[in-house]
Amino acid sequence: MMRRLLAGLAAFILCPAAHGADWPDGKRAAIALTYDDAMESQLDIAVPQLDQAGLKGTFFLSRIYTPEAVRRWRAVAKAGHELGNHSLHHPCNRGTFEMPAQYNNENYSVETMLTEIGAMNAMLFAIDGKTRRAYATPCGHTKVGGEDYMAPLRQSGLMTAVRDAGGPASASFDPFKVRSDFFSETVTGADLIAYVEDVKQKGGFGVMGFHGVGGEYLIVTEEAHQTLVSYLRDHKDEIWVAPFGEIVDYLTEKTAKRGQE
Repeated sequence: MMRRLLAGLAAFILCPAAHGADWPDGKRAAIALTYDDAMESQLDIAVPQLDQAGLKGTFFLSRIYTPEAVRRWRAVAKAGHELGNHSLHHPCNRGTFEMPAQYNNENYSVETMLTEIGAMNAMLFAIDGKTRRAYATPCGHTKVGGEDYMAPLRQSGLMTAVRDAGGPASASFDPFKVRSDFFSETVTGADLIAYVEDVKQKGGFGVMGFHGVGGEYLIVTEEAHQTLVSYLRDHKDEIWVAPFGEIVDYLTEKTAKRGQE
């Protein structure tokens, strides 16, 4: 199984290292732990595991519709985790999963999508008071109404970075096309550690994507997640574990300085 998990990884994680990432404090690699869809299992299981280990993750939020959800995610932000934008209503292509027709990408326009992303930015500002924001494409889809909205999003100034859900890596570092890797529901803690070890061996940047942790859907088990978190805690001297936006900002600054040399 690990051959399949790692097959699409090598080309990406080599890229930052090949362009001289020079990770902070002599670290050998960087890992961002990212979580999608504002799920209760993340609040109940993932966040406490991260907090106990002293690690910070990135939570790409969507569909925050209740005061209780706002209260709980505000506490997550106060604990030092990053809150990212995953759109207001999480629109995806028709047939991806069961959803109201008005949330099919085919029924959106680029203008509607950017308005929704901007509205979610306002919601997130009300939760954590921050204005710099990273975005994760819902379902990894980038087209609405038949048009790709990534270029308009880049030009809008709404986002500082975009996490891409899989797909081919860019030939050079692009903060608006940062590749991520998700895992099957059968993934084990040993598999997740093997992924990190491969990133470390190549000196790269691995963006790990999760949904449910110990419950809900697209699940990684509580035990597998804890095994990964414990490993990362025990290898802090080698691996820089930080919020997605922080690592992307670091690479963006390094890339800009290199371009001036």
